[in-house]
Amino acid sequence: MVPLFKHLDREDAQNFSLVLDAVGIGHRLVGTNNRFRIEVPEPLADPARLAIQRYQAENAIPPIEPATRRHRPVPLPLSGAGVALILFAVHLAVAGSQTPQDYHRVFGADARLIMEGQLYRCATALVMHADATHIAANMAGVALFGTALCTITGTGMGWLMILACGILGNFMTAWAYGRHHLSVGASTAIFGALGMLCGIQAITAMRTGKGWKQVMLIAGAGGALLAFLGAGTQSDIGAHLFGWGTGVLIGGIHGALFNQPLNKRWQVAGGMIATLTLLLSWIRGVAG
Repeated sequence: MVPLFKHLDREDAQNFSLVLDAVGIGHRLVGTNNRFRIEVPEPLADPARLAIQRYQAENAIPPIEPATRRHRPVPLPLSGAGVALILFAVHLAVAGSQTPQDYHRVFGADARLIMEGQLYRCATALVMHADATHIAANMAGVALFGTALCTITGTGMGWLMILACGILGNFMTAWAYGRHHLSVGASTAIFGALGMLCGIQAITAMRTGKGWKQVMLIAGAGGALLAFLGAGTQSDIGAHLFGWGTGVLIGGIHGALFNQPLNKRWQVAGGMIATLTLLLSWIRGVAG
């Protein structure tokens, strides 16, 4: 996507978006705190500029200087890397203990105990990992796909939705098995992030008629990750699929309701809710 205009106020951004919709040019409106930019696929950049220029000329609006490619901000994967390091720190602490399996027993997603009311396990299991291969794969997945989602939804709301997908995925897995099943790992939430990317991109593609190739690429990445993680001990393909399906649903709803990240207040609230949910789940698990 190529940014055409930046530093737009809300009214100009919405008017320009309507102009592009009217001429059938797919685009994305991005921004927060009343500062917005419009992005379009590179092949449609010149037609989009021309449509906006005609609109400005017809309505006597002073021209706005287009943003150039070199000015495009490049998001850094800071939040994804931070979450990956937290997962690694927890894994080192558990693996370095005398009885790491006890942690899995107390905090893992035990289907029978979840169905008996120990719902906190749906959250705590997301930060437990079986072995070095398991944690390495999930760290990479969190850093890549978590960050990719947060660049679309905003950091706080992005991680809240990722956590929600992981919790719901683990709960549905427990419901499907009923008993005699224990799983650990962040991969359920990672597949939730992949599902949300697919859902959001699919909504965009339906609106514009373009973008289905990117949907297929994201789905292909999910399939490759599913094949890789499926070989790990105590990882669960069923949970991955439930996480992905939940993500598609949540991502589709988000894409249908919002075409830009929510403002800073919502992002802070989302991050706080996600953090408190994990902390309270761990406290509940420690308390027994």
